[in-house]
Amino acid sequence: MPRRTTKGFNAQAFYADLARTVDARGITWRQVARETGVAPSTLTRMARGCWSNGASLAVLSAWANLNPANYVEKSLSVTTSPNTLAEISALIKADPDLLWDDAMALEAILRIVYKELQDKGH
Repeated sequence: MPRRTTKGFNAQAFYADLARTVDARGITWRQVARETGVAPSTLTRMARGCWSNGASLAVLSAWANLNPANYVEKSLSVTTSPNTLAEISALIKADPDLLWDDAMALEAILRIVYKELQDKGH
């Protein structure tokens, strides 16, 4: 039987971002089930806030390119600061809608602006 999510994981926020990904891809939840192997009934339970297992979370996270750690309360997450620029760069490079050269140009622009804003803040 699925249990309500606990331990600081914001399942509602994760599901909302997952739903945005589904909408952006223009597919149905049934298609998500086919592509991920997660049962449609599991997806329905998740929509109601019940989660059956970590494997479904892992598979859906990989499919939607969502990091589950981003949905854990800050007090429970690692205290070191993440490498935000590296994470953003990885997402840009992985975007199938961008040509490689365009992704690299966007990353270069982002690095310059990011560094300027970092320097300004110190």
